[in-house]
Amino acid sequence: MSSFTFSIYHRGVFEKSKFKDYDSLLINMLDRSEVRASYLASIFDDDRDVKKGADTTLMWGQGVGKVSEKAPRTTSTYCDHGFASGERSKGFMADDVITFVLDHQSVLVTFGCGKDQSSGRSSFSNRYSGLVGLGRRLKVGSYSLPSQFGADLMSICLPWFYSGKGSSLSFHITPWRRTTSAKLLINQKFPLFYFVNLYKIFIGDKLLPVHPSWWKFTKGGRKSGVTVDTGTTITNFPLDLYIVFRYLFRREVGDIPVVKGPHKSLDTCYKDDPKGRPLYFPDVKLYFGEVNQKNMLLLSKERVMIHFTGYYCLAFKGWNRSHSVLGSTQLQGIGLTFDTFESTLSFDLDACG
Repeated sequence: MSSFTFSIYHRGVFEKSKFKDYDSLLINMLDRSEVRASYLASIFDDDRDVKKGADTTLMWGQGVGKVSEKAPRTTSTYCDHGFASGERSKGFMADDVITFVLDHQSVLVTFGCGKDQSSGRSSFSNRYSGLVGLGRRLKVGSYSLPSQFGADLMSICLPWFYSGKGSSLSFHITPWRRTTSAKLLINQKFPLFYFVNLYKIFIGDKLLPVHPSWWKFTKGGRKSGVTVDTGTTITNFPLDLYIVFRYLFRREVGDIPVVKGPHKSLDTCYKDDPKGRPLYFPDVKLYFGEVNQKNMLLLSKERVMIHFTGYYCLAFKGWNRSHSVLGSTQLQGIGLTFDTFESTLSFDLDACG
């Protein structure tokens, strides 16, 4: 089976010129993450089934390769799609052949061709020209790329925030090791989302004292579970659970005073040492299914703390929902292999820069 590979870069590579420094860019990312979280909350709160292919749980800045110049095969289907951050695109559904330069492969892809990008509350950046939907493969009713490519195997490594290096997004193949894995869970209520079987959390060597039922689906899968969403910058936990998480984290940090942070979404922040001495923060260990090294994702340093404007801030937050959302800060630099045939999500730590 033919493989298809994109070159991908962190969104900041294309947008940093609009900001005076990386701190301003990061604040903008956190603001967008709040909007994304509100959008996800509206989906989780909706009693209707989410089956359309336009919604995606994985979004990243991507370079496609080259698109052939032939005219779209059909312009008969009108599309009008709004996005969580206020942008809106009106146009038509079209087919075109996309050539993947890295694989020397061509494939016919159906996509929305936007003709009016100015009708929303905000406008798209002119640094990029489209969005790619990566919701999990469905046999019918979805335009996500895994669905269009018939791909049960998708691999991606999210570049670090401060890195200008590129990485890859591939279908049907993975270059990453698969030594640590979570189980992908099917949620009939939200079939496009990637839910995982989070079981236990340790902060340093201390077990987070909450029952594993926090992570399990309730009846119908509407009110709980853990989903992976790289459009969300920092991880969101249910508020009651997060309060316990935050308390244990602060206790493990010790006597460094907590201060008010530079962004409303960050409530556990520490000031840089005035003498320039390094600060040390505990690791966070996520176990999937059982407490076993093969099922552990180790998060440390920049995957736990965000450093900007002279502060170190915990890259986790609480929200008033019973779902948990594992965000991109925790997943940056990790080679991710989504295998919906084997129902696994595998992690290759520090696979890309």
